[in-house]
Amino acid sequence: MNAGSRDFDTALSAVMGDLAREVDALHACLIDERMALDQANSDALQDATRSKGHLLDRIDRLDSERRQLSSAGGIDSASDARWAPTFERIRECRSINETNGRIVSQRIGHVRQALALISGDSTGGAASTYGPRGTTHVSLRSGILAQA
Repeated sequence: MNAGSRDFDTALSAVMGDLAREVDALHACLIDERMALDQANSDALQDATRSKGHLLDRIDRLDSERRQLSSAGGIDSASDARWAPTFERIRECRSINETNGRIVSQRIGHVRQALALISGDSTGGAASTYGPRGTTHVSLRSGILAQA
């Protein structure tokens, strides 16, 4: 390894170290987000979401720097075994984030259904079925609640 390659490797090691720390912080933040979702704690969820956004911004900048250093130094950092744990942790974060997103989506659906029931909106979440002529039939039971 020549001096130029060592310089790129040293710089890449520093960036990857920072990236690993930020990814670990993101992992912890996603766990906090999940706990806030499980406990329906909106303040904690807001804090976790804000932190997650900041961490993702920093991770994006560090990853961009990693790619630039890799390209300039002719180094394939993505397949370097030293960084495998960091890339595995990123995959874990993606999985946790997708699960959290599904939970949020499900809760939004529940809220929409409840609002439709309360408002008497016959199309906003109420169950609809097809009648004998193939037309949609919507139950209007929620209209009584909306009038109350």
